Amino acid sequence: MKKKQTLVLSIGTSLFLLLGIVGLKFHNRIYTWTLGDVQSLYAQAESLYQQKEYEEAKKLYAKLAGIDSASRCQYVLGDMYFQGQGGEKDYDKARRLFIQAAEGGNADAQNNLGYIYTLGIGTDTDFNEAKKWLRMGAAQGHPQAMVGLGSLYRNGWGVLKDYKEAFKLYRRAAAHGNTDAMNNLGYMHTFGYGTYTSIRDALYYIQKSAALNNPVALYNMATFYIEGHGFEKDLAKGAEYLTKAAQQGLPTAQFNLGRMYQLGKGVPQDNQEAKRLFQQASAQGHQLATDFLVKMEGKDSTSVNDTIFEMKMIAR
Repeated sequence: MKKKQTLVLSIGTSLFLLLGIVGLKFHNRIYTWTLGDVQSLYAQAESLYQQKEYEEAKKLYAKLAGIDSASRCQYVLGDMYFQGQGGEKDYDKARRLFIQAAEGGNADAQNNLGYIYTLGIGTDTDFNEAKKWLRMGAAQGHPQAMVGLGSLYRNGWGVLKDYKEAFKLYRRAAAHGNTDAMNNLGYMHTFGYGTYTSIRDALYYIQKSAALNNPVALYNMATFYIEGHGFEKDLAKGAEYLTKAAQQGLPTAQFNLGRMYQLGKGVPQDNQEAKRLFQQASAQGHQLATDFLVKMEGKDSTSVNDTIFEMKMIAR
C-alpha cells in the first residue's frame, strides 16, 4: 500500500513538474491566445493613442506589453509612463519597460535608456549604461542615439573625450535630418571642436536647424545676433529668435528674453512680461531666473551692470 502511495505521489509530482515546464515554455503563446485578436487590439490601442485617449490606450498597451515580442507596445507604454500620459509620471516603470523593449531590439527604447542614464532621470547617472544603450541604438541607425553617443564623446562622459568621433556621429545623424545634430555641427564649427573653425559653416548648420524650428538652434541664432558673430549686432533680431525658442519652453531663452524686456533692449520695456518669462524659466530650475524673480518681487533694483544676458552657445 505504501509503495502504491509512493508511486502515485511520484507520478503526481512528475506530472506537476512537467506541466510547470510546459507552462513556462509555452507561457507566451498561451498568454497571447488568451488576448484573442491581437492585431485588432493593437489597432484599437493605436487609435486611442492618436486620439489622446491615453487612459484607455494605456490599458490596452499594458495587455499587449505582456507579449514577449511586443517591443513596440512595451516602448509606447514606457513612454506613456515617462511622459505622464494617462496618469502620473512613473520613471521607474518607464525604465523597466524601456529595458524590456530595448532587449527586444527596439531602437527608440535603446535611445531613451541612453538619455535616462546620461541625465540620471529617475535613476542614478550611469555613463557606462548610457554608452551601452546608445551604441545599440546608433548601430541600428537611430539618429537621436547617434547624437546622444556623440555628446558622450564630446563631453568625455564614460569614454575618452574625442571631438572627432563626436563630429562624425553628429554628421551621420544630420544626414538623417536630425535637427539636434545639425545644431551641434554648427556648435563644433564655431569652436573648432573635431573640425576646422568656420563661422560660415557654423551658421550654415545652425540656420538649417533653426529653419526646422529646433529650439536650441533658434537660441544659438539669437546669440549670433546679440553678440554680433557672423552678423551685425541686432538686438531686435536676436529677440525674435529668443521669442521662438522661449515659446518652445527653452529656459535659457526665457531668461534672456526676460532680461531684454526688463531692460528694454531690442524690445519695449515691460516688467510684467519680464516677470512672466522669469517665472517660466524658474519653474524649470533656471537659477538666474529665480534670482532675478526674487529681485523683482522684492522690488530690488536691477541695473545694466547686472548680468544682462547669459548668451552662451548650446549643444545637445
